[in-house]
Amino acid sequence: MTERRKLVRTDRMRMRWGEMDALGHMNNVSYLRYFEEVRIAWFGTLPIEYRIGSEGPILGTITCKYLKPAVYPVELEITSYIGNPGHSSFSMWHELYNAKDHNERFAEAEAKLVWIDIGAGRSRPMPDWMRETIQG
Repeated sequence: MTERRKLVRTDRMRMRWGEMDALGHMNNVSYLRYFEEVRIAWFGTLPIEYRIGSEGPILGTITCKYLKPAVYPVELEITSYIGNPGHSSFSMWHELYNAKDHNERFAEAEAKLVWIDIGAGRSRPMPDWMRETIQG
């Protein structure tokens, strides 16, 4: 962990029965959906308006390291962190645990979020208020 990380939220959710695959554990896509859900929930706490001609963050890349299969029933805990902003992007990390046993970590992910001009479909410099939110 070379970059400074700031904890921005911790969420708990119950794994859903329908997320299990033929091998009897949570399907790999479901991990990414949980990370998306908490990322969007964090965005919901910020003064961002998504509309054509506006601006906001989009997912540029995401990588996920699967550490241990999650098996139903389990209550999940997702911790989310942000890092120092760049010119038009910042990183966000997620860790997925068994909520009742933090020694049981299921996955970790790193996402790169890019600030874009939605109408133009191109990256643009991150606004000062967002930079201050991340650095705060």
